[in-house]
Amino acid sequence: MAVSALACQRCGAQVLAGAAFCQNCGATLDVTRAQTDRMPWTPADVLKAIGIVVAVLIGTSIPASISALVIAGNEDIEKDSLALTVALAASVFLEIGLLAAAIYFSIRKYRLPWSALGLRWPQQGGVWTTAGLVFGLLIAGLVVSFAYFGALAVVGIEPDTEIKETYQSAGPLIVLAMLSLFFAPFAEEVFFRGFVFGGLRGRWGTAWAAVASGALFALAHIGNPGTIYLLPPVAAIGALFALGYAYSGSILTSLLAHFLFNLFALGAGIAEYS
Repeated sequence: MAVSALACQRCGAQVLAGAAFCQNCGATLDVTRAQTDRMPWTPADVLKAIGIVVAVLIGTSIPASISALVIAGNEDIEKDSLALTVALAASVFLEIGLLAAAIYFSIRKYRLPWSALGLRWPQQGGVWTTAGLVFGLLIAGLVVSFAYFGALAVVGIEPDTEIKETYQSAGPLIVLAMLSLFFAPFAEEVFFRGFVFGGLRGRWGTAWAAVASGALFALAHIGNPGTIYLLPPVAAIGALFALGYAYSGSILTSLLAHFLFNLFALGAGIAEYS
């Protein structure tokens, strides 16, 4: 069984997990905080997981795109509801890849409890504190999004970040709803917050780990050329969610905020395009 090392909060020396005192400076160890801030998986593990996710993305999106093109025939994929459904459904494999990679390079590799990925009840405050944090993250995310796209509109930029046809046919809309409300919140919070942010913050610090995990979160949402404009706001929202996890000690807060944010976006898309 692997033995993980923790970092002393006073001097930064490595000590064995479960130790009550630092062998280097004698400081009493806050084991709970050490376990939260310093996880045994390394940046190299994070890079390997990203590589696997990219391989899954390439290995599933290419066959799905070819199938969608065959189904669409002479039409654009966006104009054929079945072809669009097939193309969107490929994203399910990406979400599964994110979840599997995070679990393999953390829980399985180092034989850790699920709480190492933030899958536990919030550690700060009670139900009302947690609810307030969830809605605070949701509102902050919406403010970032509206302010950003409002600023783009002022300078005359209207990015094509949505495919309106997705909301106009039952098949694509059902797949989008399943992805947005069930697969994405859980898989992406486990990977980007629990795994990436959780693995980096003990080495890079909370702020830089939040920025890095937010940037990766944004890159994962790039699709058509118009979605390049999503990078700044999605990165900022990802960083905010990471800070929410850091405060609460649980990804349940960011997971619920992620779910509500996607629910709002889905409802807004249906209202606008259907």
